[in-house]
Amino acid sequence: MRIAITGSTGFIGGYLARALSAAGHDLRLLVRPGREDAAPEVEGTQPELFVGDLAVSGSLEGFLEDCGLLIHLASAHDHFPDDEMRAINIDGTESLLAEAARCGYDGNHEFELWVVSSAVIGAPVYSYYRDTKRIQEKLIRGSGINWTSFRPTLVYGVGDMRHTATLLRQCAQSKGSIWVPHDGKSKINPVHVDDMVEAVKRVFDFYRGVDCCYDLAGPEGLPYNQILDSAIEAVSGGVKRRNISKTWADRLIFLKGLFTDVTEDRRASAYFTLHHQHDITNAVEELGWSPRPYREGIKEVAQGDWWRE
Repeated sequence: MRIAITGSTGFIGGYLARALSAAGHDLRLLVRPGREDAAPEVEGTQPELFVGDLAVSGSLEGFLEDCGLLIHLASAHDHFPDDEMRAINIDGTESLLAEAARCGYDGNHEFELWVVSSAVIGAPVYSYYRDTKRIQEKLIRGSGINWTSFRPTLVYGVGDMRHTATLLRQCAQSKGSIWVPHDGKSKINPVHVDDMVEAVKRVFDFYRGVDCCYDLAGPEGLPYNQILDSAIEAVSGGVKRRNISKTWADRLIFLKGLFTDVTEDRRASAYFTLHHQHDITNAVEELGWSPRPYREGIKEVAQGDWWRE
């Protein structure tokens, strides 16, 4: 099958492109102008690079020609300005749907669209990123194209310089403290990138009579304290994990707020008062999927020095 992929130059996209190429699929990867060298290296047939930009609708013409599947991974996360998040997550999705319609795929059951929408889409804490992903999914659901939505929680793995490497470097310190807001008992279940990719691969062999949505996460929710302790153990760190009470966290935010905007601090603090567990029953029962426990996965990921740089 010829598969079009957006976001292949990212952490998850690179893993997925390599796995699908190894499985024998022909790939067409959307890369922004000047980013051709960032395309992932794969074994077997080299992917076709299509130079275009989700924020420039006219640049996508021809991207979906002769493809049986679009896997839409590209997104602007919440560290981007709001206008960029809208341009990529919403306007970019509309441009892809317009290109699919131009190719005659509107309602054509020979073509499918799989989207990766972060599990934060269902989180109770407000973020503009979350809202753009909700709108994105609604646009896809209303397109008439057969769709599948994957909602991974926090994805970790080798090569993730934004989250995993930063966490491991902090935990590997020989001394000092890592402060966790509140009691550290709120839960999240991170998912290993290889497990996430495995779930996507399994959907190729699962007959879907109706459109599907899969939350992809670890096998159980773990308290933040336990996640940090597991990471410290994995790198044999000497740093101490400590908690700061909600009362003191609120007081510090209040004092900081006398001098600067603390909106993001308040949202981050609220995040640690809520559980962020995700129900993976659909993926487990329908796909026979079995993600690895975080303690096991983070030990594997911590091997080598890739995260120390």
